[in-house]
Amino acid sequence: MALGEIGRRNETARLRAVLERSRRDRCPVVAVVRGEPGAGKSTLLEAFGADASAAGFRVAVVRGTGAEDRPYSTVNRLIAQLRPDDRKSVEVRHRTPPGVGPGGLTAAVPMERDAPVALCVDDMAQVDSWSLRWLSELSRTVPTAPLAIVLTVRICGAGAEAVSSPWHGTPDKPGAVLLAAAEPIDLPGLLTHDLSEAAAARCRVRLDTRTAPVCGELTGGNPALLQALLAPHAGSAPTADALRATAASGVLAGADRWLAPLSTPALALAQAVAVLGGGAEVVESAELARLTVEEALGAVDQLVDACLLANRTPLAFRHPLLESMVLGRIAAGTRAALHLRAAALLRDRQAATTTVAHHLVAAGLVGQEWAMRCLRRAARQLEQEGRPQDAARCLRAALREPLRPHQKSAVRRELAELDAFVDPERAVRLLDTARCESQDPGVVLEYALALAAVLAECGRAEEAVTVLDDAAARLGRASGDGSWQLRLRLHKAFTCRRGPLWLAQAADPPGNLTRRTPQRGSVGRELAALCAVQEADAGADRGAAVRHARQGLPRGAGRGSATLLWHTCGVLVAAGEVAEAWTHCGRGRQVAGARPGRWGHIKVELLRATVLRARGDLHAADAALTPLADRLLAFAATGHPSAVTGVAALAEVRVLKGMTESARSLLAESGLDRDPLPWRRDSAYALAARAAVHASDDPARALEDLLAAGRLLEEAGVRNPAVLPWRSRAARLLSARGKREEAAELAGAEVHDARRWGTPESIGTALHALALTENGERRIDLLTDAAGLLARSPDRLHRAFVQAELGAGLAGLGRGEAACAALLSACRLARACGAEPLARHVQGVWESLRGTDRGPLELSGTAMSTAAPDPASVREPSVSPAYAVHASPQPDAQPRQPGPQPPQPASPLLDRLTPQERKILHLAKEGHSNRDIAGRLFVAVRTVEFHLSGAYRKLGITGRRQLAQVFSGG
Repeated sequence: MALGEIGRRNETARLRAVLERSRRDRCPVVAVVRGEPGAGKSTLLEAFGADASAAGFRVAVVRGTGAEDRPYSTVNRLIAQLRPDDRKSVEVRHRTPPGVGPGGLTAAVPMERDAPVALCVDDMAQVDSWSLRWLSELSRTVPTAPLAIVLTVRICGAGAEAVSSPWHGTPDKPGAVLLAAAEPIDLPGLLTHDLSEAAAARCRVRLDTRTAPVCGELTGGNPALLQALLAPHAGSAPTADALRATAASGVLAGADRWLAPLSTPALALAQAVAVLGGGAEVVESAELARLTVEEALGAVDQLVDACLLANRTPLAFRHPLLESMVLGRIAAGTRAALHLRAAALLRDRQAATTTVAHHLVAAGLVGQEWAMRCLRRAARQLEQEGRPQDAARCLRAALREPLRPHQKSAVRRELAELDAFVDPERAVRLLDTARCESQDPGVVLEYALALAAVLAECGRAEEAVTVLDDAAARLGRASGDGSWQLRLRLHKAFTCRRGPLWLAQAADPPGNLTRRTPQRGSVGRELAALCAVQEADAGADRGAAVRHARQGLPRGAGRGSATLLWHTCGVLVAAGEVAEAWTHCGRGRQVAGARPGRWGHIKVELLRATVLRARGDLHAADAALTPLADRLLAFAATGHPSAVTGVAALAEVRVLKGMTESARSLLAESGLDRDPLPWRRDSAYALAARAAVHASDDPARALEDLLAAGRLLEEAGVRNPAVLPWRSRAARLLSARGKREEAAELAGAEVHDARRWGTPESIGTALHALALTENGERRIDLLTDAAGLLARSPDRLHRAFVQAELGAGLAGLGRGEAACAALLSACRLARACGAEPLARHVQGVWESLRGTDRGPLELSGTAMSTAAPDPASVREPSVSPAYAVHASPQPDAQPRQPGPQPPQPASPLLDRLTPQERKILHLAKEGHSNRDIAGRLFVAVRTVEFHLSGAYRKLGITGRRQLAQVFSGG
């Protein structure tokens, strides 16, 4: 393909049609190619000339010279190219008005009879007005041979008529008349799929599906700008970052083509708009450029005419690369001064804090208090917007300002928390250097705590403990040392929990800390959180664990709030207070450490997913963790405990949804499928996730992983099955392999510990495992007890597993109607939770129970097909791995034909409500507002709100939208 045709196939075809029309109709045909500078008008005109010559046309191509004092200069050059040797010609007469240049015959187009002619005039704006008048007259004559006239004109954003030229103000406007009669052919920017071809042909640069859109974004598809951008990368395949870096440098070829013709005021205004960025107002730009508004408006018109600025307000460049060209021509000192003036100007005009901060970052050292405050506010706002790298730039700029020691410490710690998420090593270096340089005891303490938190989050708990011990030694026994030492010991205790198990022996027992720690303030809350997790691990006193957890909940948005929330709400979930934990999760998004771009945000989102998983909402849990998956995988591969826990949770959720291959990929990408894993607490969750993945294809390995998780937890002093029910999961695998004695031993031990802890979830889960080691009525009794307990808990998913086992067991004993009711409940619950493999398993049991002539399982009167699940699920074998994790294969049952379909069972969840709560819930489900309900029942609105909140807490739901599932048995 010819160079001029790349990305211009339609335009080239239209120009060829001009040739055909002139030949067919034997009349003048005029076309004008319109576009911005660099759009390829001249290249397209050359291609047209070549096509015309190949088609037998006599071609004359000239470019306007701008010499208005030389009448007919363009015409004379055209005729010079066309005059034949025999001097035969057809004359076209035209006389100039009296007093306007030479009169008489102006020109003649030499034409051989039947020899078509093509006249090509490039850059119409530079053609003298006499030649334009002559071309206009020529376009209205009837020549003896076909005639095609093609011109090019620059469009500057104000429309086709906005063509700067000497003839623009003449009375007859010959150029405007000619344009009005011409067929317009506009040249837009090259499309993304054409940019790769153009880059290869013009610049010998290879673009792919990622870099081509970047080129389009920076250049608007302008071929000349594309060539300027890619010139430094000739013969290579640049990355998107390399292209953006080239654009940001402003060192680009061809800038003179755009900037040289500008006047001094226009160039000053262009620089002001470039410094202010997109959306600059005229008044602000004028003030920054030190122009009056009138001067600025004239400069705006000139910049629009030069196609630098778009023809609109607020002011903005037509393409980002043009802005970079202007910025690149400003000297560094001048540019810094302009940014500083822009910051002060925008601050006085009460512009957005982030906008002012952008100019402060670009200006460098300001040396004023207001600049430091603005940069810190902007950093917090940018974090909220999910832009941690921009926030870090603001904080680094704030560190350049003159700060007092405590201010510098605070800024450095904020910066380290951001870097810990983007570049942990840089955060460690920053904090360690600052810690060693500081002399103030309070500053040393804060640096030590921040550095220890970063190291612990990175899986370097031993180093974190060393830092805390070193800080304790430096602080010594000075005045006021007691509270510092207590904080260090508390943080050491938390840090030891995240490290290898041998490290836990270095932490102070909670009893020692209790005698020395005040019960109020942040230190008291930290101690309460530590006591809560210790009680939860021991699993002996649920009431004490809940009490300590509530005392340790964060107050407000202080530093470390996300960590406190993680520990305390985790205890509440283990204690069965799921609704309360969910409420605190919602508040947790507002705490200081939970802003996007920090590990606090990861912890809060992981905590939300944990609560959702405890409620059996697999889709919502998956949706909460999936946006974090890339970051979790990257950090889990380097040993970050929180990331390991997050990947394990996401993998287990996807197994339960039937996406086993996806879960397997998560473990492989994060390195959690390799042995050995670090011998620390978070590895127990990774081992449990591995067991869930391998339960279907390698039960022996799954059992080995679960037993390893159990050994790890026992060494850590964790006896509570609510933390991780590894024994019941292992018992189910052992039962499936026929090792019922070993399974019964594990399940019985878990039942004992679960009863000691006392939550329905843990007892029901343990009884479920124990039931699988029994047969006949004993199994049914245990499953019935488990189902009753789980009906009182928010864990709908495990209740669905138990109901499925119960239905299959009842069917095996010939109790068809009871089996139907259990299977119907199991299917509803499985569908509501998103556990498609379990739903398909229940469907299979149902079909074998009802016989082949009775149709699929019905939910609320609607037939549910057992075809493939929604696209989010991955196709799995008929016995799903998710089901294999939580239940053993059923004993053989003889298919039998039960009686009529039983009536829909009422949800056991509703049995937990008082009559008044049940009545209010029914009205709420029907869509009545709180005020309507109060009027119907003759009670106060506050009474309705009180009963609703109590009912929601008992049901483990958060609002009215989930009432339909409750009343339908889900």
